[in-house]
Amino acid sequence: MRNILYSWSSLLIAIMSHHSVGEALSYDVVIIGGGSAGITAAKLIGTTLQKSVALIEKERMGGDCTWTGCIPSKSLLAVAKEIHAARKWGFVTTTTVDWPAIRTQIQANIQHIYDEDDSPEAMQRYGVEIISGKALLSPSGNKTVQVTKSDGSSVTLTAKKGIILCTGATARIPTDHIVGLNEVPFVTTESIWSLPTLPQRLTVVGGGPVGCELAQAFARLGSQVTLIAPTLLPTEDPQVSLTLQQVFESEGIQIIQGRAVAASMSSGSSSQHTIQVQTNDGSSTESVVGDTLLLALGRVPRVEGLEEAGIRLNAKGGIEVNKKLQTSVKHVYAAGDCTGDRQFTHYAGFQGAIAARNILLPLTDPGVLDHVPSTTFTSPEVASIGMSEAQATATYGADQITIVQKEMKHVDRAICEGATDGFLKIVLRKKNQQILGATIVGPTAGELIGEIAVAMAAKLPFDQLTTVMHPYPTFGLSLQLMASEVYYAKLQKNLPLYGALTKIGL
Repeated sequence: MRNILYSWSSLLIAIMSHHSVGEALSYDVVIIGGGSAGITAAKLIGTTLQKSVALIEKERMGGDCTWTGCIPSKSLLAVAKEIHAARKWGFVTTTTVDWPAIRTQIQANIQHIYDEDDSPEAMQRYGVEIISGKALLSPSGNKTVQVTKSDGSSVTLTAKKGIILCTGATARIPTDHIVGLNEVPFVTTESIWSLPTLPQRLTVVGGGPVGCELAQAFARLGSQVTLIAPTLLPTEDPQVSLTLQQVFESEGIQIIQGRAVAASMSSGSSSQHTIQVQTNDGSSTESVVGDTLLLALGRVPRVEGLEEAGIRLNAKGGIEVNKKLQTSVKHVYAAGDCTGDRQFTHYAGFQGAIAARNILLPLTDPGVLDHVPSTTFTSPEVASIGMSEAQATATYGADQITIVQKEMKHVDRAICEGATDGFLKIVLRKKNQQILGATIVGPTAGELIGEIAVAMAAKLPFDQLTTVMHPYPTFGLSLQLMASEVYYAKLQKNLPLYGALTKIGL
């Protein structure tokens, strides 16, 4: 699932010497952290690059994505979507969900992916040795890692070529910003999967991707949900927030625009909490009462003990890296969430592969990208890449960009599916029709943004998508139709030239 292999690098396999797994306690590369970045790097090293590699993980292989992030949340969203559709089309009027059964299915999905992709047994098939324990970089700057195992014993690993830090991130707990939070029971996006019962009244603090996804999922399952945030998906185009807010409110989610500033247990109750919310303009404070409090306020890089080993941190609290993903210690690289860069599983996997490639192969590839596609899996989905309209305007000027937009209510497939909330918005450089960025809100937005990502990587002018046939009636056809608008406008502008060419017989 997370293999990122580079075809050109396979040309070098013949000149690479193969190292057997477990050769003494010395490896070509030592990786710390068994999430997406670490797993991808290890698989590439052990197979395509045919080098010896040890991966150290103190908890469970698979990282947050497998156990508490992508896999459980998308599994939950899938169930919630089915239940919502049944209500929407009138198959049922009321639904009492079997929360234990849902949890069982989520765990089954996690286990399946873990067994296939992430488990020590799966990793062994790729020539990777898994070592369970807590890793500590040598403070002397040499290429050694001390590992303390659960039984208290320790072992020292030597990395002949380099070390890759893939330590990930953990849920942010804002006790310094929410007064009294330590006195109130709460769950995070990591621990919510252990709830024994479906929350009756769920308070979600945070309007980022995970907060929005879980708020909608639990509301569709039957929880009474209140979402507290200054705005929804604040890093996206402002139109996204307005669209998503309208959808959420139509589904019964109460949205309070502001910041949680205080938390306490409700008077006379051992289970109810009260959250004080300061509204965006600061003019008033509202109170929210609930039974379960979910904190979804982002994630902070895991960097404990790294500064003592000479690893510099950046302004975001992550590991400072250059474009090659090299840290302040020459032989140590870092990849994924621990760098404080955009926290996406696909980006972490990509960086893991690039770090491995840069350590072991001649020359280097960039591991820090300007444009990374992202998707929030709400209904409708929200996907984006590159510059927003505001960013492009600030960079090039309003007169140097073109906006091509289509509302989902004008997309035939969306009409057929009764899913007309959303839009497609493409930001172009006016002089050459190069794609600067895109935002898509609607069904399959996450799939559609991939096509835009390919076009951007290939530097394909947007109007050239006119010549790429898309089946009808698909959502993807919308991109072709939007491109044709740009193409026909250019064609019309050039009609006098075509007329002159026709007159001379061309």
